[in-house]
Formats: sequence, C-alpha cells, structure tokens
Amino acid sequence: MPENTMSDEAAIVAAAEKLGQCDGYVVLAVDPQTGEVDAHGPYDGITATVKADKLRRDFDQGGLEDVTVGVVRLHTAA
Repeated sequence: MPENTMSDEAAIVAAAEKLGQCDGYVVLAVDPQTGEVDAHGPYDGITATVKADKLRRDFDQGGLEDVTVGVVRLHTAA
C-alpha cells in the first residue's frame, strides 16, 4: 500500500474540515416504540445543545426514557 503524500493528507484534512462545516444544527427525537422521528431547528450549536437537554429532561419526566435525543449537523442543499 503506498504511503500518503503531504498533498493527500492535506486533501483529507480539507475534506474533513468541509464536512465539519454546517448551516446549523437540528435536534432529533426518535421514539423506538413508534418509529416516530421529530426534528427541531435549525439552531446554532449552543441553542441546539440546550434544546436537546430540555427535551431529554421533558421526556424523562414524562416517563419516556427510551426516546433518543440527539443533535445533528444541518447541511442545506445547494
């Protein structure tokens, strides 16, 4: 297997950086019992984290501990 050259490594780093860039964040709530998925957003990173935390607490208080809550990056179509 050939070794990566510096230009290959630079291209990989640039591609990874581009993937990390996004147009905002969306909070997803997935109910494994019903298969239902709810999306909230878009938000900036901090707001999405706060919203996800609030949803998690609300679901827990409502006895819905099995609902998964996560934050995902949003990429708008060009």
